[in-house]
Order: sequence, then structure tokens, then C-alpha cells
Amino acid sequence: MRALDRKVLRDFAALKGQLLAIATVIATGAGLFLAMRVCLHSLQRAQHEHYSSERFGDVFAALQRAPEHVAEQLRAIPGVQRVQTRVVAGVTLDLEGVSDTVTGQLVSLPDHGRALVNAIRLRRGRMPAPGRTDEVVASEAFATAHRLRLGTELGAVIDGRKQRLRVVGTALAPEFVYALGPGMVFPDDRLFGVLWMRREALGPALDMDGAFNSVALGIERGIDPTAVVRRVDAELARYGCRGALPRREQVSHFFLSSELQQLRTIGMVVPILFLIAAAFLLNVVVGQIIAGQREQIAALKALGYRDREIGVHFGKLVGAVVLVGLLGGLLVAASIGSWMIRLYSAYYWLPGLAFALDAREVLQVALLCGAAAALGTFTAIRRTVRLPPAEAMRAEAPAVYRRTLLERLGLEQLVPPAVAMVLRDVERRPLRRLLTLAGMVAATALVVASTFMIDAIDHAMVISFGMERREDVQVTLTRPRSTGVLAELRQLPGVLHAEPYRTVPVRFRNGVRHRNGAITGVPREATLQQVLDVRLATVPPPPDGLVLTRKLAEVLGVQAGDTLQVDVLEGQRPTRSIRVARLAETYFGLGAQMDLDALCRVLHEPRTLTGALLTVDDDLLPALHRAVKATPAVAGITSRNDALRTYRKLIDEHLGTSIAINIAFSLIMALGILYNAGRITLSEQARQLASLRVLGFRRREVSAILLGELGALTVLAIPLGMLIGYLMCGLLTEGLSSEQLRIPWLVAPRTYATAALTVMVAAGVSGFLAWRRLDEMDIIEVLKTRE
Repeated sequence: MRALDRKVLRDFAALKGQLLAIATVIATGAGLFLAMRVCLHSLQRAQHEHYSSERFGDVFAALQRAPEHVAEQLRAIPGVQRVQTRVVAGVTLDLEGVSDTVTGQLVSLPDHGRALVNAIRLRRGRMPAPGRTDEVVASEAFATAHRLRLGTELGAVIDGRKQRLRVVGTALAPEFVYALGPGMVFPDDRLFGVLWMRREALGPALDMDGAFNSVALGIERGIDPTAVVRRVDAELARYGCRGALPRREQVSHFFLSSELQQLRTIGMVVPILFLIAAAFLLNVVVGQIIAGQREQIAALKALGYRDREIGVHFGKLVGAVVLVGLLGGLLVAASIGSWMIRLYSAYYWLPGLAFALDAREVLQVALLCGAAAALGTFTAIRRTVRLPPAEAMRAEAPAVYRRTLLERLGLEQLVPPAVAMVLRDVERRPLRRLLTLAGMVAATALVVASTFMIDAIDHAMVISFGMERREDVQVTLTRPRSTGVLAELRQLPGVLHAEPYRTVPVRFRNGVRHRNGAITGVPREATLQQVLDVRLATVPPPPDGLVLTRKLAEVLGVQAGDTLQVDVLEGQRPTRSIRVARLAETYFGLGAQMDLDALCRVLHEPRTLTGALLTVDDDLLPALHRAVKATPAVAGITSRNDALRTYRKLIDEHLGTSIAINIAFSLIMALGILYNAGRITLSEQARQLASLRVLGFRRREVSAILLGELGALTVLAIPLGMLIGYLMCGLLTEGLSSEQLRIPWLVAPRTYATAALTVMVAAGVSGFLAWRRLDEMDIIEVLKTRE
């Protein structure tokens, strides 16, 4: 081994604490970057393979009923390659041992061959046999949630008739990667499932023999789906089409694509913060090493070592730190990445989704870490290489000392000597302290930005399920019914109060802007479904005119007082011009509300309803579920408690763990920065502190000088970090919000307290380690050292 290589090992051993702290910061940044990149690419590969293999559609349409020959008209649309007509129906399911009302969606399978569009991938068992009207294939998510075995029987209410179904297989489908049931905010595989039946069995059961009520189309690559959507709408308008959708608006694809975009954004921003912190620490530590080895550098140059060899020597030291950090990053990536894949697998049912490190990804991370280290240490190493031997033999020229700002203002008598010494040192090395402060601010802001999500979603849930919606149970009917049904619902077991609502599918138009959505009509005297204005104040529905959600108004480019064109997508499909009466705030979905009577006047129909909101006696809730399962007119029932339980599961099992990991990583960043700051300060001031001990200063007083700087930086960093974190939260709410989910810009006091506590813990641990080094310092040996 060459002499310079042995020196690298000695230097690493001598500064192992500082260098390992830097390596830990590098490992965190590299591990996060690698884990998120590999997860992103794993999700994208699984999505692409699933979509391609099962021929996921590009355009979708739901309608009332169309004869099968209409499919030929759809195939004639320019750019359309494949057309798959289907029969789809919502059902109420009855599973043994399950008291809650479980809803499902029945989807027909072709009687011959595989579906041309939106095929399914069989995971277990077999497909339904020809001639068997009771055999179904269940979605794997639903089967897993209920531990359904092949041969399990379950009850179903299909078009008002009870039928026993037998599960003969389980499958995955690209259109149900993220399966949301009616009225659900978060997926709950216990309460919603997808079942596939042969077309010959499902069609006659729904009076759809020779007809279809759903269609999926595959189009040629490069064709604009918007043009195809317009043609599909025109062809199917007479058959009750509720508005064709391009793939980007299909529910499952929309949520999966939004998740991928969020992962792509966070996977770049967060790791870069850690690598910037590592570059700063390397710059400071390598500069400290070089300053302490000036004589050794001079001797090496005098002995004939070339400048390049000395530069490579220090580069190897930096490379060793990066290598240790990269190896640690691989362990972090394997652990965090595997956990993330398990998290995504619980909500996104993609076949072949697995975490596997890719050599190309590892190489990219290695290059990124190397680039960050090179940028951080280039200046210090270049200065060393250019240092003439004769100059290096002399000690480094002391800093230019001058009166501090405190002294120039004549305030030095107002502060204790220890405080004055701390302020003097900070003022004379401002850049280093400023960078240390910036790192601590970043750590504080990272805790705020990663923790606020719970505050934001908690607030959204309180608004949605505590102010907007106050019902215990929402009942959805199979089709619009007369108000007489409301009296029947009030007679169900445990019902204390019932309020009707009417939902109408529509297309909102304002010039070239348009969105498919729905108008919900509620009575003016309603108490269970409230309209909240943009200040979250409760307001009654206006006697005429629309109440638009603020996000929908933004998408359509309208304000209160403007007029919208509204195409009704059911019944006679009239087009109406309706005034926007006011804007409302809601965090989930796009929609609009009207007074129920005003909506019925727009539709030119008597008062009807498509569902009701109920308050119920909790003790009689099981009896209510049993009664609903036996009521043919009811398509489904959703409980507020079920939604809140699903949300709490998401927080407790997944989001909470993610936040804990982010806090731990922020703590690592703060520890790395503060520990190195303390060690460097001790190294620079060792002679001064030793002299003070000889002059009679007590150990506590000398420690206060050393730790005072860390304390001052911590006190400054916490409020600044809170402010930066709050602004980062604002950027995150803009970046992570979508048309279906708006995240409020809200940070609770507990989040600020968590951030402050994290940084204070890091400061306390770093201060203790620095104090212990000071306590172990050999005063005589330090005073012998030549400055």
C-alpha cells in the first residue's frame, strides 16, 4: 500500500466521527433518492405491462341501453382500433359473517375469447363456464379482504332479484387498479368489490340481451382522444350516454397517475436537500483537514509528490466518505423501498409490482453523490494543490480581527464575556455559520413539510364529514324514484331522520372549457348536507342558480354571477343556461349543488330523488344493514363511520409511518450538521478554551462558550425553519392537489412543536458529544500545539 493511501486510512480513523456523520447524511439522501426512483419505475413498469397485456381502453362511455349493432358505428369512428361492449351493473352483496352492507360492480365477460379492450388477468382458479349463470370471478382485492376461497358462495341482489353466486376465480383488471366504490373517498376492499360474469348470464338478468350499457374503445397511437370522445358522445347521445371519458379522466388511472406525479416530485426535492447538506459538510470538514495539515502538505511537496497526487489523495478521502454513504444508502433504499412497495400494493393492485434495485439506478445515484461531493470540496482541494511548499510551511495567516458590531455600538458591557466571545466568533466566520444555519433551517422545514399532511387531511375530513355532511348513512337508489320512497326509508330499522337528494349527471360548458360532473339537488331546509362558502360558513342553497365548488369554477373560468351552459346527460338530455349563484368550498371532487325543487324545474319533472341521507340509532345499525340488503330499490349504502375508519387506517398504518421516517431523516440531517459544527468549533477554539481553563474559568463557563454558538444557531433556526416549512407546505398543496382532491394549506401547532422538538433533540445530542470531547481534552497538550 502506498504511503498516501495509508495516510487516507489514518485521516479517516482520526476523524471517523465527523466523516461517518457526513456519510450518514449521504446515505439518507442517496437511499431516499434510490428508493423513490426504483419505486417510481417499478410502478411505471407494472402499470405499462398491465395496461398493454390487458389492452386498457383509451375512451370509456356509460349509457342506459344501446343495441349491439351500434358498436359498428363506434368502430367506424376514425382512429378507433378496437371496441368492446359490455353490461355493467351495481349490486348489493351478502357475505356470510359480514353485517355491513357490501356493494359491488358486476361486469360482463365476452362469451367467446378474451375481451378486445379491458381484459382481465386471471390470478387463481378459472373463468366462468359456458351455460353457468351463477359463476363469477372476483377482484383479487375483494377476495383478499374477505379471504374468499374458490367455491365460496355469496348472495347478490341483481336488478331487484336475489341470486346466489359462486366464486370460481380471482383476477386483476387495469380499470380497477384503484377501486373506489360509490360515495367512497378512500378505497375500502371490505365494502366494495368487482365481480365478472359471462355476458350470456348477466345480459338477460338485466334485460340487456343483445344490448349493452358500457363500452370501452382502444384508439390508434397518436390519435387525439378528445376528438374520439366527441364522436362517441354524438353516436351514443340517443341511448342515454352519460358522457364519454378519455383515459386521463378514468377514476383508477387518474389516481394512479396523480400518485406517480407526486412520487416523481417528492423523489427529486427531498433527497437533493440531503445531498446539498452533505456537500456543505464535506466542504467544511475537508477545509478543516487541509488547514490542520499544511505542514504535512508542504513536506509531501518537498519530497517530490506532485500536485496532482496530493489532490488525488484528498479526493480519495472524499471518495471513501461517499462510498460508505453510498453503501449505507443501498441499505436504506432496500428497507424504505420495500416498505413503499408494500404500501402501494395495499391500494394499487398491479401484477408484478416488486422492489428490485437496478444497476443503472445505482450508477445514477453514485454519480449524483459524487457530483455533490465534488462540488462541495473542489475549491478546498484546488487551493491545496496550488499552495506553494514554502507558504505551506508557515501557519495559516490569522483572520483579520477588528472590533465587532457589538463593540462598535458600545454595547459590549451589556452582555457577559462568554456571550461576547460567541458573537465575536460568529461575526468573524459568518459564511460558515450561515451555511450551518441554513442546514438546520432545512431540517426544521422538512419536518414541517412532511408532517403537515396529517393536519391538512384531518382538516379536510372534519370539513367534509363534520360540516358539509352530517349524516350517519348515505343510501343510493338504483334509479330516480318518487318521493314516496323517502317514507319507506324512514320506516327502516333505526332511522331517526331522512333527507332526500337528487343527483343528475351533466356536462358543464363555458366556451371551449367543459367538464363532466353532476348536480346534486338538496332541499332548502336540509340539515344533513350543507353548502359552505369559501369562508367555510354555512349558507342555504339559493332558490335558483348553481352553487359551484371553487375548483370547478376555476377549471371552467367562471365566477359568481356568470352563466353556464349545462348539458343534462339523462332523460330527455336538455341543455340549460344556469346562473352561478355563489361559489362553495369543498376538498373532495368536482360538483355543483342546487335547491332540489329548482333542479326538478330545470329537468321538467316532479320532485324525485336518487338517494337519501339518514341519521340512525347506532344500536340498530346492524338491523338497518340487514333491511337494506333485502330492499331491491337500494343500490348501495355507505357509512360515515366506515369512511372515517378507512381514513384512520390510512393514517395509522401508512401515512404515520411515512412521517416518522421523514422525522428520523430530518433528525439525521440536523445531527450531522450540528455535530460537525460543534467539532469544528472545538477544533478552531481548542487553544482559546484551554487558555481560559488555565486562567481560572470553570468547566461550566468554558462549556457555555463552546455550546453557546450551537444554542444560538438552534434558536435562530427553529422560527426560520417553521416559516420556510410553512411556505413549502403552500407549494406542496399546489403540487399535490388535483381536481379530485384539494389539500388545504394548514399547519397545526403540533406540527411546529414536532419540528422544534426534532431540532432541539439534535442540538442536545450534538452539544453533549461536543461537551464530552471538551471534557476529555488534554489542556497541556493543546497548549503545546503551534498555531
